[in-house]
Amino acid sequence: MKKFKPTVCLLVLCFLFGVAQGASAPSLKEFNKLAEKLTGLTKKFTDLADKLKLLKSSFDRYVQQNDKNIFEIRKSTKKEITEMQNALKKCCGTYKPKERVLTISTDDECYLFLDGEEITLTHLADWDVPDTVLLPKETTVIAVKGVNLYADAGIIASTDDGYVITNSSWKCTNKKSLGWEGLDFDDSKWPPASYSENSFEKPIEGIRRDAHWIWTDSFSGKLSDKTVYCRLTLKKSKKSD
Repeated sequence: MKKFKPTVCLLVLCFLFGVAQGASAPSLKEFNKLAEKLTGLTKKFTDLADKLKLLKSSFDRYVQQNDKNIFEIRKSTKKEITEMQNALKKCCGTYKPKERVLTISTDDECYLFLDGEEITLTHLADWDVPDTVLLPKETTVIAVKGVNLYADAGIIASTDDGYVITNSSWKCTNKKSLGWEGLDFDDSKWPPASYSENSFEKPIEGIRRDAHWIWTDSFSGKLSDKTVYCRLTLKKSKKSD
């Protein structure tokens, strides 16, 4: 069966539609002129379609090339990271800090700072009800402001594994210095904490039994220090804690 070009079919349909509507049939000259215009439009649309096809082909090649480049960059970066990790492990060992929970209480009021940032406590003034807070892996300095409202005073704290525990490794003073709770504060002249546990018999739930109540050396009686500032600088080890 012979196939007709779309242009011819369109002209025939237009002719039949016009006649059906009562319009006069176009002359052969007018018909040929209209056919030339439709042929020209068809050619333009065909050229445009070819150009779009070429553009899509170029875009596909660009995407493929860039995907390859991105893959090579990722591959190279991953290799460099692996080499750096191996070098660090060979040089300095592997350090994988754990997430820990710090349990702390103070007789009578406690204000806690981790690396200079104050941590909100729920049981601020309940000495026999401790607070538990998450101790971030990167914590370097724990600082505590303790306020004593009555006769006896003390601060007690620990993590479950004993990584942090109140003992003489802490430093305490009754003198407030600017930035005392911060990372860069120099506490080298502060005296070590004194034990004040003889004033307390009731154990604090959640705190290790080998943790000590600490304060300055003036922790009992009317002349005891009412406000003290204590710090502990954590030392990182090369191996996992």
